[in-house]
Amino acid sequence: MTNPSEIQQFVAALQPLAVSPNDAARLIGIGRTTLYAALADDSLRSAKIGKRRLITVEAIKDWLKAREAENASGAGEADER
Repeated sequence: MTNPSEIQQFVAALQPLAVSPNDAARLIGIGRTTLYAALADDSLRSAKIGKRRLITVEAIKDWLKAREAENASGAGEADER
């Protein structure tokens, strides 16, 4: 029988390292326009490989943490009215 550690390693190996902008928007739960605006202002990192643009899962996590920090510092208070 396979031990849980081997199963976790197998599952981790199946996780994508990077996704397309459409998939990134879907994962984050935002629209494509908002995602492309974040790419345009360089707040969300990406890489272009050939004609394809990819966004690493790590870049998505970093971008979300930065948005969370902005909201925690009061930057989003005016939008909550």
